[in-house]
Amino acid sequence: MSLYTFSHSAKLSSVHIPAGLRIEASTDIRLLSIIGNSTIEDVTKRLANDNTAFIAYLNNLPAAFGWMARDNAKIGELNHEFILPEGNRYLWNFRTLEAYRGKGIYPALLQFILQHGDHGSTRFWIIHAPENKASLKGIQNAGFEYVGKLYIDGNNIATIESNETALTFQEELEYMDIKLSGQTANSCWNCSSPYLKKRFSACCCSTAGNECIGNNMLTMAS
Repeated sequence: MSLYTFSHSAKLSSVHIPAGLRIEASTDIRLLSIIGNSTIEDVTKRLANDNTAFIAYLNNLPAAFGWMARDNAKIGELNHEFILPEGNRYLWNFRTLEAYRGKGIYPALLQFILQHGDHGSTRFWIIHAPENKASLKGIQNAGFEYVGKLYIDGNNIATIESNETALTFQEELEYMDIKLSGQTANSCWNCSSPYLKKRFSACCCSTAGNECIGNNMLTMAS
């Protein structure tokens, strides 16, 4: 997976705003549970842990949603819980409902949060799965900066492949207990992370004709 960041002082890129789009923070537990396919208990826990939910409505119908974490956050796919530096926010669990995909709602939702989500924020972080090309496009269109490949190393430690950009954020990454490494990153979380709740039988690397670095499927199956 890849890690991206956005500074509150950075200039926003221009994105298309679909006609009829309205975005707002929400504490409607029942609605969040339905559109997120989550339990009432899970949504309640998220809100109690200082997470804020945002819902994008298209022509007054729920079309997409996402969450913003303060202070504490977790990357479930890597089983990595971490504390955010002061003023930093982690954006997670975004989804556009199937009927509304391809309309540019995701980057518009992201930019709304960057502008209006939290007046005390200075920096935002977000990840995307390597196989989710639509998510990548939305994150890039919203203006996020690529930091590096994030993965689980052989000791099950959250690690990022070291590069020039990642090194500029070394202090923040270490604060979030993300280790920088000069080794080549695992290319596919589906085949390397033991913490996925849902796993594809076919590797997204092999189906694209790429080498799957860090493939640990046989070990995880034993």
